[in-house]
Amino acid sequence: MVIRMNNSSQFPALAFSLCLLCLQAAQAQDIPDDATLSPESDKPSLFDFFYSRTDSIPALTLKTDWGLLIRTKQDEKYQPGVLGFVNQDGRKVELDVELRARGNARKKVCQLPPLKIKAGKRYLRELGFNPEYKLKLVLPCQPGKAHEDCLLREALAYELCSMAIPIHFRTKIVTLQCWQDDKEKHTHYAFLIEEKEELAARLNGRLLTRGEIRVTALERDLYLRMCFFQHMIANTDWSVSSRHNLQFLHLPGYNRVVAVPYDFDYAGLVNTSYAIPGSTIPVEDVSQRYFQGEEITQEEARECAAFFLSRREQVLQRCQSFDMLKEKSRESVRDFLEIFFDILSDEELMLQTFANAKDGD
Repeated sequence: MVIRMNNSSQFPALAFSLCLLCLQAAQAQDIPDDATLSPESDKPSLFDFFYSRTDSIPALTLKTDWGLLIRTKQDEKYQPGVLGFVNQDGRKVELDVELRARGNARKKVCQLPPLKIKAGKRYLRELGFNPEYKLKLVLPCQPGKAHEDCLLREALAYELCSMAIPIHFRTKIVTLQCWQDDKEKHTHYAFLIEEKEELAARLNGRLLTRGEIRVTALERDLYLRMCFFQHMIANTDWSVSSRHNLQFLHLPGYNRVVAVPYDFDYAGLVNTSYAIPGSTIPVEDVSQRYFQGEEITQEEARECAAFFLSRREQVLQRCQSFDMLKEKSRESVRDFLEIFFDILSDEELMLQTFANAKDGD
């Protein structure tokens, strides 16, 4: 049976909503006790629904005019499409949506840009979902296995980020069938990433979208972990002062601003064909590491190095078990990360790399 959600559909939401009760209960465990909830904030979002699927990789279909999308990707204009997926009781849902290209660099260099997808709020309510959030979908830059490998490496980078930093964007790998005119164009992996508004709501926080942010205003321990993580994956495509690839929030339990990293396609770990170091970064290739943390004392460097070394086996084991990547690619990722951990294990080299405070300790 297919549940078709469009302007003419009449769908009894009760059955599908009942299927979401377990998900809602699980989601509620992540909400702080003092959170102020909107009337619909106790309902899972569409992203929550896919994220909660741990038994298998969610399979999505997306029907749209892909030629139009590619030709007009710089305009970021919404165009119609149909998003298909299977709900928890095994029925196929086809949901009328609007979608557009997003992203800065990838729109320029990639044939398949990242997408923002929005569905009608009425449809989402009828399906039992919180209607306030859109889906963000990252696709391979181009069709082909090499670009799919890079996409999976970036998805893995988000997972590794979650092991190092407690405040992070959630992601979910999916399989995506791209259709046009009732014909399948191509099928590949993609991944969903949580919207910044959904991140803030999940953590009962407040986004900081304006104003100057300085390193001294940031929650120090989380900043240190973020800097070490970025060095681990060899990512220099971020900046606090220019607000580049960092989301800033005020969160309960933290006195200072929390910086949350995203967009790792320029990381050496991912190694996309279009990634080059920024003009101010003194390396020739993105696979070369360059530490961007500011005013790190020797004691801070030692403590953060000890933390990452305590996660070494967990990180390397996750890379080994990430079987969506081919074995050769997994080995390459492990070897790349081992270099980082070897630096941490040599205290003299570690301090030379990370301790850069002008007044020493």
